[in-house]
Amino acid sequence: MAETVTYSWPVGFVCFVLTMLLLQLYRIVWREDSRGYNLPPGSSGWPLIGETLSFMRGINSISKPRQFIQDREQRYGKIFRTNLFGRSRMIVSVDPEFNKYILQQEGRLVQSSYLRPFRKLIGKYGLLSVYGDLQKKLHGTAVNFLRFERLSVHFMEDIQNLMHTTFAQWQAKGHIHLHHECHQFVLNLMAKQLLDLSPSKETEEIGKAFGDFSKSFVVLPIRIPGTAYWKGLKARDFLMKKIYASIKYRREHPEVVHNDFLGELLKEDLHSEEIIADFVLFLLFAGHETSASTMAFAIKFLTDCPQALRELKAEHNALLKRKGSPRNQNLTWDDYQSLKFTQCVINETHRLANVAPAVFREAIADIKIKGGFVIPKGWSVLVLMNGIHLDDKYHSSPLKFDPWRWQQILENNELYKNPSFMPFGGGLRLCPGMHLAKLELGLFLHHFITKFRWEPLDDDKISYFPVSHLTKGFPIRLHPQEQMDD
Repeated sequence: MAETVTYSWPVGFVCFVLTMLLLQLYRIVWREDSRGYNLPPGSSGWPLIGETLSFMRGINSISKPRQFIQDREQRYGKIFRTNLFGRSRMIVSVDPEFNKYILQQEGRLVQSSYLRPFRKLIGKYGLLSVYGDLQKKLHGTAVNFLRFERLSVHFMEDIQNLMHTTFAQWQAKGHIHLHHECHQFVLNLMAKQLLDLSPSKETEEIGKAFGDFSKSFVVLPIRIPGTAYWKGLKARDFLMKKIYASIKYRREHPEVVHNDFLGELLKEDLHSEEIIADFVLFLLFAGHETSASTMAFAIKFLTDCPQALRELKAEHNALLKRKGSPRNQNLTWDDYQSLKFTQCVINETHRLANVAPAVFREAIADIKIKGGFVIPKGWSVLVLMNGIHLDDKYHSSPLKFDPWRWQQILENNELYKNPSFMPFGGGLRLCPGMHLAKLELGLFLHHFITKFRWEPLDDDKISYFPVSHLTKGFPIRLHPQEQMDD
């Protein structure tokens, strides 16, 4: 016993001294870094890890996902200082007006800034990684590709034709995990629009790779064989090889016409193959991940809110009766725009699901904010959208699915004036696929609820950690809708 004490005492003392030295060094660095600035109030938390564990624990709560934010907002205000994810110089904002301002200052006061492991996955030329003129050009190219004329004709037709085929497959299966099936459906759609790939064994391989790729964004970035992050990097290599192979084929066969995004990029001939490949992969990932999740969330929310489901069905059945159309006939753009309650469901799904919950920015100049505070150049700014979307100051009963809350806002055409609702970001980096995402969800809801009845096979929950997801993938049993409801 005495030997054990004698041996462990100096070891414990050395550990204690090292811990104190690290703590002191951390405090010195923190003070030195902030010297001369009137920083927003906040806490640096523990050495190295800061407040990351508290943040993760807070958003992992199903009943109180905003707890971490709420505690600090009450203590410090809507804009506060913290230390998250290894970034000791971070400002978090849940102030709607300030968030809107920050997103509008891209290239002037701030620039996009994500953690290095994240950038390794999306690539050097992924849309979130590029700055300045290149970002403007690539963003403009994506916006042009998703212009109204293309959405209202080509996308309308392609989305619905693929839905007919996919839903027939779902019906044959009988029971499905909706989230997983939506992932494959949207991937098939994006592969067609971006790379002119029809559903096949090749798209199934791409789908499997995308599964590993998507999962690697929300795990510890440990680059060791067998880890999820390592698998994600390998999946990225596989997907990039597919895109490069497609580029090579098209270079060698210019006589073959492809009416897709890659074809437009090659026709413009403005960018290197590396830029094109990174750009296409990013759009595949961004368009696939977010739309698939919102589709599954929408059906889950409607299942839990029978009144909303009844009203939504009534709207779509009334449209079909006016048109005198069978359930499997495609909608037109005018039909889609006439579905007012559907737009409320779309907005409420995006608010409550929060599939893109936050954006990172880095101050490229000192930023003066209200209260006389300053965000120094080089500091990170975390614009936390779900901290506002789930805040009862802006959205009553924020964890409740309530599509009726949007009726007056849409009638008064005030949606885009509301800084407390920004599911697609803002400023120069406003999501170029915003209107496509809404269109996909609106068409999906129409064809799904008029074709199927369904019943959940398990008690599923929504979790906001590490990103919004349904904990069990929402398993359901499908039944054909024999006739339109009254």
